[in-house]
Amino acid sequence: MADLKRLLRYMGPYRKDMVIGALLIVVETAFELFIPLLMADLIDVGVASHDTAYILHKGIQMGICALFSLITGLMYARFAARASFGWGARIREAQYERVQDYAFSNLDHFETSSLVTRMTPDVTVLQNAINGGFRPMVRGPVMLIMGVILSFWMNPQLALVFVVGTPILGVILFLILHKVAPMYGIMQKAVDRLNNVVQEGLTAIRAVKAFVRDEYEEEKFQQVNEVLMDTTQKTFHYAVLNLPAFQFIMYLSIVLIMWFGGNMILSSHLQVGDLTGFLSYVFQVMNSLMMISNVFLLLTRSLASAHRIGEVLDERVDLSSPQGGATEVA
Repeated sequence: MADLKRLLRYMGPYRKDMVIGALLIVVETAFELFIPLLMADLIDVGVASHDTAYILHKGIQMGICALFSLITGLMYARFAARASFGWGARIREAQYERVQDYAFSNLDHFETSSLVTRMTPDVTVLQNAINGGFRPMVRGPVMLIMGVILSFWMNPQLALVFVVGTPILGVILFLILHKVAPMYGIMQKAVDRLNNVVQEGLTAIRAVKAFVRDEYEEEKFQQVNEVLMDTTQKTFHYAVLNLPAFQFIMYLSIVLIMWFGGNMILSSHLQVGDLTGFLSYVFQVMNSLMMISNVFLLLTRSLASAHRIGEVLDERVDLSSPQGGATEVA
């Protein structure tokens, strides 16, 4: 985490874009969370009393909320793209400048293919963490907190389902992340080895053809390619388990809410519109948990890349200019 925090210092002028983007996400989420309340009134008041004017009025309000949510979402996309790609460009520039200061002994610590990987795919991972993960990183907790509060406000008894389901999902996601976290670093090292074989083969292509070593080079490439394939498959085999776990908890929660809510409707302790609006909050809260789990997966992978980039930036340069040395050649 320390490596990622250090790299965030390179955000520079793009920090303002991230702050504006976060505010837009909060506004977007607030508009979305207001829609189920309008839906509940539309059903319980407008539909129940056959009041067409009231239904139209609430429908227009829901449409306005959806429109403003769409507009703020589109505005966020612009600021997020500027922040992520601008940040990535500054990190690449910092790495390249650092490598230019290296002595030969420093260059011996890194393979050329590894340096290329650290300046391209590893930086791309960090960019994706911001471009694709910053929105759910902010939106998920906001939607979770506001959704739970509003669901308890609508019906405290049905909201107890969250108290049971959320910890179970949290434990499952923690076990998945604990398993996947070290595997991302192994996967990036496999990418390094693959790039190294490609670089060697292309650099010495004339010698390979002259000595008819093409089959040997193909076998060597096939070996590292299969290692990368196996490592990637194994990593994402565990990473995608968060989706079935999320779906299991979500559908189990829906079944329980429909069961208890249906009984409450039959006993006149709950209205149909309230149950419909409450189910909307169920989907939003569960989706927020899914967003948070995906953020942790992105963060876990970005931590491995951030550590590799930090190694390049933290490398102590062995080459230094002597005091009183000549600065110009006559």
